[in-house]
Formats: sequence, C-alpha cells, structure tokens
Amino acid sequence: MILSADRIRLAATPADKEAAIRAAAQLLVETGAVDATYADSMLRREVEADTFLGNGIAIPHGQRNDRGLIRRTGIAVLQVPQGVAWNGEDRARLVVAIAAQGDEHISVLRRLTEVLGEAELADRLAVTDNPQDILAALDPNAPMPGVSATPGISAAGALTAEVRAPAAAGMHARPARLLVQLAKRYQSSVTLRHGERRADARSMISLLQLGAGPGAGMTLEVAGPDAEAALAALAAAFADELGDRDAPPAGATPAAAAAPAETLEPGAIAGLPASPGVAIGQLHRFRSEAAGFAAIAADPLAEAAALEAALEESRAELKTVAQEMGKRVGEQHAAIFAAHEEFLEDPELLAEARAAIDAGASAPAAWQGATEARAAALAGIGDPLLAARATDLKDVSRRVLRHLVGGDTAVVTLPQGAIVVAEDLTPSETANLDPARVVGMVTSAGGPTAHTAILARALGIPAVVAAGPQVLQLADGIRAVVDGDRGTLLPDPDAPAIARAEAAMAAGRDRAAAAKRAAFRPAVTLDGHRVEVAANVRKPEEAVEAVAAGAEGTGLVRSEFLFDGREQPPTEEEQFALYRRLAEGFGGLPVVLRTLDAGGDKPLRFVHHPVEANPFLGLRGLRLSLAEPALFRAQVRAALRAGRHGDIRLMLPMVDGLADLRAARAIIERERLALATPPLEVGIMVEVPSAAVMADQLAREADFFSIGTNDLTQYALAVDRLHPTLGARSDALDPAVLRLIDMTVKAAHGRGRWVGVCGNLAADAMAAPILVGLGVDELSVSIPNVAALKAQIRGMTMLAAEKVARAALDCATAAEVRALPALRELAHAG
Repeated sequence: MILSADRIRLAATPADKEAAIRAAAQLLVETGAVDATYADSMLRREVEADTFLGNGIAIPHGQRNDRGLIRRTGIAVLQVPQGVAWNGEDRARLVVAIAAQGDEHISVLRRLTEVLGEAELADRLAVTDNPQDILAALDPNAPMPGVSATPGISAAGALTAEVRAPAAAGMHARPARLLVQLAKRYQSSVTLRHGERRADARSMISLLQLGAGPGAGMTLEVAGPDAEAALAALAAAFADELGDRDAPPAGATPAAAAAPAETLEPGAIAGLPASPGVAIGQLHRFRSEAAGFAAIAADPLAEAAALEAALEESRAELKTVAQEMGKRVGEQHAAIFAAHEEFLEDPELLAEARAAIDAGASAPAAWQGATEARAAALAGIGDPLLAARATDLKDVSRRVLRHLVGGDTAVVTLPQGAIVVAEDLTPSETANLDPARVVGMVTSAGGPTAHTAILARALGIPAVVAAGPQVLQLADGIRAVVDGDRGTLLPDPDAPAIARAEAAMAAGRDRAAAAKRAAFRPAVTLDGHRVEVAANVRKPEEAVEAVAAGAEGTGLVRSEFLFDGREQPPTEEEQFALYRRLAEGFGGLPVVLRTLDAGGDKPLRFVHHPVEANPFLGLRGLRLSLAEPALFRAQVRAALRAGRHGDIRLMLPMVDGLADLRAARAIIERERLALATPPLEVGIMVEVPSAAVMADQLAREADFFSIGTNDLTQYALAVDRLHPTLGARSDALDPAVLRLIDMTVKAAHGRGRWVGVCGNLAADAMAAPILVGLGVDELSVSIPNVAALKAQIRGMTMLAAEKVARAALDCATAAEVRALPALRELAHAG
C-alpha cells in the first residue's frame, strides 16, 4: 500500500523543519520505500520550492533527478500537534512525505487537496490519537470523514453529456473562466464530473480543482428549468474547445532549465529564465505586509457588509487595472485581471467565507481562511499551470484584505535602478513595477509560466524565477547582475563580471539600434508601392517614443485618457495643452485625434443618461458627443487651437451615416470660424457596417476613412469578441469583414480619399498582406509593432499582396483565408 498505518507517526515533536522532514523520511526508510539518503534529497528540494500547502499541511518530497533513491512509491505522515515552523509564519501540523516513482500517488494527493479545503477536518487530523482517522481521510476510495459529499451519480432528472477538456492545455484558467460565464447564463445547476471529483461549473476554483488534463473525459450534468438549452450550449462550447484552440499544447513550452553548474560564474545563483535581457542594478527586497486584524467579531451582519463592500471595491479596482494594462501591454495580458474578477464571484469561495462569518469570524479572517485553503488546494494538484493560479488567488485575496484592513498596497516606491527581489510577486505587484525604475526582478519561487513572468515579459523587465531562498538572504543595496536569458543572478560582481554584463547590454542596445535604423526606412514594397505605417498612442509622452520607433505619425490618438476616471470633464485648456504637446512631439507628422469614444463599455462618471438595455447599440462614440454638445465643443476647440502647432486631424468614432457626420462637421466649422483657425481634415472611423455600405456617400463629405476592425468585426458578424464561447468566431479575416474593407477602400479611392486601418488587425502578420493588397494606404499599430510591420511590407511585392487579397475575398471562412499558402508565405516576409 502507498499509505499504511506503519507509515503514520502520531504526536511527534521535532525541533525544527529539518528534523520533521528527516523523521517523516525515516518512516519511508523503515518501510522499505526509499534509501536512507532520500531525506537529503527532500531537504534539497525545500531550497527549490515551498512545500507548505496551507491549513497546517506540508508535502516534502525529493528532487526529480533522485528518483533512483526510491524503491517503490510511498507516502508517510508525521503528525505534529503543536506544529513546527516551516517557512516564515507557516506552521506544519501534518507533514506528508512523498516518494513517487510514477503517478500511483496522484489519487492520494488529490484527496489531500480535498482535506485542504476542509479546515475543521485538517484540524482534527492534526490532533487525533488514532492513525485510522488519517488513513480514512486520505483514502481516495472512501467517503470524506465528516463531510457531506455529493455521491458521484447524476442528480435526479439531470440531463447529461460526455465532454472532453480542451485538447491543448486542459481545464486551465481561461477555459474555466469562459465555462463559468456561460453557466451563469442559465438558471439550471451545472456540474462537471471527472472521475470521482465533482465541480460546480459556476465556481472557477472548483473547476480548476478537477485536475482535468488535455482531452480528459468528463460528464456534464445539467438540472433545472432551462436544462435542455443549457446542455446544448455547454456541449457546443466544449465541442469548440471552450474557445481555447489556440492555447499552446501542454508541455509545448517546458520550464526552462537552470544554467548548468559548470557554466555558472563563481558566486552566481541559478534559477529559471522568465523574461529576457541583462541588467545591472541594486538589489531591493520587495516586502508585502498586510495590516493586522482580529480573528473574531461580535457582529456578523456588520462583518458580512464589510466583506461585500470590500468585494465591490475590488471588482471596480480590477476593471480599472484590466483597462490600464490592456492599454500598456495589450488585451491578452490584461485578461489576467479579468480572470481575477471570477474569483470574486466564486460561489463556493464566498459561501465558505460567509459561513465563517456566521460562525463568529471577522470578515478579514473569514476571507483569508477561505482563500488560503483554496489556494493551497490548487497548489497541491500537481499541475504547474494550476499551481501558478494559486498565486493569482492569493493576489485577489490580498486585494480584498487591503480594502478590509488597509496596508499591503501593491504600489511601492522603488529606487532608481532596482533589481526587485521577492519570494514571489503577484500579478498586481508586477503590473505596478515601473520599468523606468526597475531594471530586473528575481524571485525565490514561481515559474516561467506564471502570470507574473508573463507580465514581466510584456513590460520588458529581465526576470529570473525559482532562484531558491538564498536570494532572500542577500542584503538590500548590493550591486548585482540579473541575466534573464540564462536565468542567473550574480550578486556583488567583480570588475570582469561587470564588464561582461555591460558588453551583453551593449550588444542588446546595438541590436535595438540596428532595428531602429531600419525602422526609419519607409515601408515600400519590392515593386515600389508605398504604405504609411503609423502608431496608436494615448498620451503626449508616447509621441517621442513612437517617432523613435519609426512611426510616420499617429493614426489613432485615443483621447479617452483625458476623460477616464474623472468626476468632471477636462477643461478646454487642459485638452489644448495636451493636444499641443502631441502635435509638437510628432514634429509635423500627422496626428489623427479621435474625438471622445465613450459609452457602451466605456461609461463616463460625469455623463448621466438612462440605463440602456444594449449600450453597444446605444449612445456611444459620436452619438454621445452630439448628445453632449458642450463636451464636444470644448474638445473640438482645443483640437482646432492645437492645430496651429502641428498637423492635427480630427476623426469621428462610430459614424453610422451622413446625418451625424453633417451635424458634427457643422459644429466643427462654427467653432473654427469663431476661433479663426485654419481648417483641419475631418475623417470618420468605419466601424459600423452601414458606414462601409454607404462609404461612397460618406466619402463626399469625409476627408479620410480609418477602419476600426475590432468593432467592425463585432458588428458585422454579430459576435462579441470577448464572448465565452463565440469569441473565436470574431476573426477580422472573415471574408465578410474583408469585403466591407474592400468596399470602403474602393469607395474612398473613387473620391480621392485615403484609408487607414487602426484596429488590432493591422498588427496581424497574416492580415497585413491582405490589407496592403486591398489598397489600404496607412496601417496604424502599437509602437512596438511599427518596425516589424515596416520590415514585412518591405519584404513583399504589391503584386503578390493583391493576388492574395483577391484569393481571400473568394474564401468562404476566416479559416480558409488563414490557410492560404501564399498568405502564409507573405506573413513571414521581411
């Protein structure tokens, strides 16, 4: 047996963590599971990873390359009723030692994660005087002691369907979140069964704890008044891989190996490379400390209200963070924080916290207890992707605690040139690092697939993870070299090491300089066709960066940055000052300023209109500006005045026809005459199908067109690109969208107007050849994409682009378009 009574020792009193690990390992030695030196391997493993799961449970185990010390798979339990200090303030009361040759122990480990979620049961096991209690609790084939578990059979009258987890990466955070969103649309209860484990489909944490790997078979159970509709929709979502077809296959991106010992410089510490680059800086220990709080409270109603208020504040904060990160590093990375919102809505988590409050716990104690138990359960599943999500849950936990008790702010002032050192960083903490001050980051734990590492890469901060606890012993302020390419940290480097690091940094700068030099070359195809490449920007500070990246102006200035999060609108003078800085920053290059694009999913605090049933089809974009003429006039006047200092052009969003365009142009002309300023070009965004269909008429009165492919695709295909199951259908390379673009370009060119594209499609390497081939005159992309897009255009011919564009228009689906061999070849041009 993997676990038996002779591998359980009760009432142990080890002096410290090492003694506890050696005592637990000795139980495995005495029962013939491992060699006597296996304890040393377990202690070495503790340097690499934190094996404390929570609720007083730790699972020490050996290093992977020491499996030769294991004779047969076994598990031993050392009970320490008084607890033994593990890491920091963590105290282990059940030390579960694991020696695994294969995966025979997985069922016991999964059962252990269920124990983690039952704080009362874990407490009982820590003090029981009967080893059979522990055996029964960890027996995967026995009912959970003292827990009212639902039997593994379908509820009476439930409809069922056999489904499979997404084949790419299994039931990880993204598909789990989409499933939760879909399940919430129906009144019926929705349950998933994977083996003997069950999950409420409205609980993302519960879904993650299923441990369903790539392609794993599951049973979907639906019971309730709309069960048939729910089952059909959910089954269809599973058939579509829960929108996760494009996820990297499990194991396709293995954790990077630490640098071999023989290649390490003397004194260097090896970890895992998480974000590329080399930097020299000074170590700064990042400490996250929460304010203290009472464990019990006398007024459950007041505590429940406090928790609800903190949850609501956290929801609003996460929306703001997601929007800001979307603008900084893109929607894909911002989705990390959108997924965090699901934790705040998790029914099982909230029920557990509320039950603890009803039992007398304070709101912070109840919330912390519930989230820590769930995070520990995720960490103990054994899947590195799911274990990384435990950090996300801890991040959400800290956010709510901050609103409950204060402290633990994610925004920390760091010295210039800091290399941040921490046990781990949450996504929120990473997102708040200022790349202007932080030159690198090193964590003792974590992994290269964690959201923290993903954000570090997006922010361009060299990072090393899993460097072990020794990095936490390094003194603040000492000089160090972080190498995110090799995964090493060199503290207190000598002069030759500094010289080597400086040489590596210089080489990186040389490569960037070469790219920058090439970026100033115009985007002219091999057969002489010129395409302008501009940058999308939000703030004046980005103008210099855009020009330095080779942008030939800006095809989209999102003016919303002036209006977001304010109780009162910005004054005309505020707007004028910023628009002038933009115009001067671009040094006479075109600055296409989009007037306020609010409403829909971007409401303004200072604008009050009746609630709309469907705000995406209501008062948004230009419609809102015309409904708030004072707001519109102030922005127009500021832009007209700034036009004296550069080439500013006004672009009107969400124009659906001539009536609104004429109304807007009339206001603009009245203000121009009043100010006696030169006329500005006034164009429109083509993002509503009616604008594309009426492009020939609109081209008579608009000076230019800019196609917003995000909204045009959404409206043309009637699919929300963030829809939990249909989002994958929202592909701007759908022939229907391409035909609208083609129609727009032909109509504009027929009137001598130029056409730009400023949506995400412009930066898609598969889309650029088609857009060029359709005759689009300007492509406007995010600043980091400018050089690559210009190089791609320089590597193709207009003739080839036109051919592939015609072929794309003749396709039936977006998938057919993307499969065109000629398109694939042009996608890699340059």
